[in-house]
Amino acid sequence: MGSLGTTSKGKGKERMVEPEMIISPGSGIGSSGEAREGGEQDQEWEVKPYKIHVSSKYLTLTHKKLELTRLPHELLVPKEREREYGVPKSEIEPLIDFWTETYSWREQEAYLNIRVPQFRVALPLPASSSPPLRVHFVHLKSQHSNSVPLLVVPSFPVTNLSLTQIFEPLTNPPNPRSEQPFHIVVPSIPGLGFSDPFSVPEAEKDVMRHTAGLFDALMNRLGYEFYLVTATGSGISSAAAVDYHLPRIIAETFPERCLGAHLLDPVAEVPRVAKEPVLWAKWNVAKFFHANAFGYTGEDWKALKTYEAKARAAKSTNGADRLPSKRRREVKGYGVMSALGLREPNTLSYALCDSPVGLLSVVCSTLRKRSPSHQLSDTQIIDLTQLAWLPGVEAGARFWSTAVKEAANEVKKSASRTRVAITVFGVDGLDSRGYLCPAWTFNRHDVVFTQRIPGKPGLVPFERIDVVVAGIRGLAMEIKRFDPRIVVSPLEEAVVPKTVHEVATPDEDGHGMQLEVESPDTVVAFETTRSSRGRP
Repeated sequence: MGSLGTTSKGKGKERMVEPEMIISPGSGIGSSGEAREGGEQDQEWEVKPYKIHVSSKYLTLTHKKLELTRLPHELLVPKEREREYGVPKSEIEPLIDFWTETYSWREQEAYLNIRVPQFRVALPLPASSSPPLRVHFVHLKSQHSNSVPLLVVPSFPVTNLSLTQIFEPLTNPPNPRSEQPFHIVVPSIPGLGFSDPFSVPEAEKDVMRHTAGLFDALMNRLGYEFYLVTATGSGISSAAAVDYHLPRIIAETFPERCLGAHLLDPVAEVPRVAKEPVLWAKWNVAKFFHANAFGYTGEDWKALKTYEAKARAAKSTNGADRLPSKRRREVKGYGVMSALGLREPNTLSYALCDSPVGLLSVVCSTLRKRSPSHQLSDTQIIDLTQLAWLPGVEAGARFWSTAVKEAANEVKKSASRTRVAITVFGVDGLDSRGYLCPAWTFNRHDVVFTQRIPGKPGLVPFERIDVVVAGIRGLAMEIKRFDPRIVVSPLEEAVVPKTVHEVATPDEDGHGMQLEVESPDTVVAFETTRSSRGRP
């Protein structure tokens, strides 16, 4: 489900019930989000302000599950080896205590409702029997007249509400004349956060292409005739490479509206003569002379030399032959989740939908694998877990399972060579995954801007915000050279009601009152950090 409400009992189990949709008076929409008898279709698809409200009963149930958690027994091993078997008790137990004794979802809920202008709209799926799918999104318009519309794709499986730290740098830069500002739209991928999941099998066959269509329809529905799109996570590090394929598909499928895409660590490999003879010839000529030609630079040669030296050393030590061409073709998942979850997403969902601690352990493991020395606070870790726990993981697991098969087919398809900016990490040669030369993508993409960044990508939306923003601005700067539409004035009219009255939704626990919703034209000054309790 895309969002949660009260719980109801039936046949010995508890299930979550969809909450009433937040509506403005006289909209003609019923509490289920479906058009009432006589209602107009355009009313059904109206953009509506949205406030989060999770039932107190469900929060109480979550606390009970936390209190009843049975932790596994551990082997007695030295501290330096305790992570060999996964997340250790020394990490998980303090987080459980923090979640049960200190953490407040109501505080996070209020923060998001007050600080983040949220909306939801029902959009139809073309050529599908699926009912209109309600997409939850954040819409922030910059106050600057030269702002460019930007579609921000959350790093899978993170939700849009975990990206608040990137909103202020994009919408309100310190020097808007020299630093491009943007109007930003940040939707949640279907089935994650408060967006509805795909509900019929045919809609789940090409989940990334369906999602791309929904996101483009959203931008069109909001009145944007053109826009840019950006990833917020490393494509090669993300599950099923969704962080690469989804923004790429948007740009390639809708080139008349999407003028360019910013991609981080795209999926690519060393050119092969049988597959890309021209690109292969350029690669070998440039490599032979270590020339700054055909898109290759001295930074590329230095990075490849450093990594290949490390690969030879590793081979002599343990027989591991891991050259960049091989390593870069591997798109891995998250340990056991990739083995079981991709084959049987429902089987994995039974465990994670019923155990908040099980889900917390997956979150902790993923964070440590992406960034072993990350500095996320306890509050941030539980925020991430809670935003995955509330809707349930089943829709996200199915999306991932299907996206793996879809991604394998996507790399075989011919591309339309839309304009892209590419950010690659590991230019210092210290990234164990290898190094990707931006020029390896030239057959598939029209690369107009590149940036080479040292180190691993880590937790990009949290640790490398400046890198993401710089890549987006680099793309916008280059697109301006080709397309005069990129210099725009703000929309003259709001695309959602400027005034929304208070709407009370029935709730027996007394938490149903919806506060006033800010207009999307309101410029919101975001705090980049929230009060973080627990460990720094």
